[in-house]
Amino acid sequence: MLLEFSVNNFKSIKDTATLSMNVATRDKGNNTSIRDYKILLSSVLYGANATGKSNFLKSLSFMAGIVLNQNKVTQSTDKLKYFPYTLSSETENASSSFEAVFFINEIKYRYGFELDNEKVYSEWLFQDTKGREAKLFYRDIDENIFYINKTRFKEGVNLKTLDNHLFIWKCDQEGGEISSSILSWFNNLNIIDGSDKDAYVNFTLQQLDNKKFKNDIVSLLKIADFGIENIDKEEFPVNHKILDDFDFPDNIKEKMLSDSEKVKAVQIKTQHKKFGASLKDYDLVDFDLSVESMGTKQFFFISAPILDTLQKGKVLLIDEFGSSLHPMLTRHLVKIFNNKKINKKNAQLIFATHDTNMLDKSLLRRDQIWFTEKDYYGTTHLYSLAEYKNIRSSENFEKNYLQGKYGAIPFLGDLDF
Repeated sequence: MLLEFSVNNFKSIKDTATLSMNVATRDKGNNTSIRDYKILLSSVLYGANATGKSNFLKSLSFMAGIVLNQNKVTQSTDKLKYFPYTLSSETENASSSFEAVFFINEIKYRYGFELDNEKVYSEWLFQDTKGREAKLFYRDIDENIFYINKTRFKEGVNLKTLDNHLFIWKCDQEGGEISSSILSWFNNLNIIDGSDKDAYVNFTLQQLDNKKFKNDIVSLLKIADFGIENIDKEEFPVNHKILDDFDFPDNIKEKMLSDSEKVKAVQIKTQHKKFGASLKDYDLVDFDLSVESMGTKQFFFISAPILDTLQKGKVLLIDEFGSSLHPMLTRHLVKIFNNKKINKKNAQLIFATHDTNMLDKSLLRRDQIWFTEKDYYGTTHLYSLAEYKNIRSSENFEKNYLQGKYGAIPFLGDLDF
């Protein structure tokens, strides 16, 4: 479970921004316990457009991508990805830092690093098993420090790494158990990014091959009341007729046709009830998914990451949650995560939305509600409703937010522009 995440100098985030999943108010429910920690099961980010909600979620996704070496940095000359805050001469060439605090079973870890596109300037890993934090390793290129706890982190002893590599990569490559568990935790982040739909769409399509998982998706669609009785996936070799609908170069089309046994076209069909004249008997008729509503398609594609997160106790990040979906449906999904009887694996949901209907004390606690706001200089600031004094849990959060009492709303100019 995620306890805390901090980022510094990333896109619109200039100064350190921290989101905590630690319980911070006396509000009831929506949390679970690990050791003596009470941890929230969901959190939401609100804010005007272009205030940094997406950038904050992307920063955690970015950290995971670096930890998992998704860009395949192998040689000393390879460049690391790097997105500093560029609206200040102070930070445009400075390093960015990322740190996550999380539980793996009953053990708490604090892991982070500082980098630019050429070097990892520092990296650290701390472990807390019984309430006291112990340093497992720490490296700092500028200070020429490379510390290894030889008692508690034997897997890192005598290992060296390149300046543009994470040390934890090297430990994992050598079969280190702790480093492997750290990488596995980051691999258990499910991310639904509106700007990169292919990733979670492909994941959903793959899960349809698992009969049990497919049945779970169908059950979720039935709960959502889309009128869908079943879903089928068909695969068949590509042909000229299919490829003519896509603007691929001719050489790519020919390559795909020559590999038609490997390159498959996928068609998703939904089944609906077609009633007879008596309105009692019915048959099931097929529809192509493309003719379904935007909301139906959106819900279908996010269903697999949601189910996978709940079933395996992962952390799910969703940007623009509720886009094209009915507000009652998005509320229901949040309730599922907040309900410990359903969410038995302590999965967590962190999402950004503009749907103010969810600013409801019966759905979210004060410490689950976060805001992003940009200052005059274009810098994103992140803060929680729990940080406000004299905000009672009985207040109308939605009304107060729309009236500007919490900030994080757009300031609109005169319409007569």
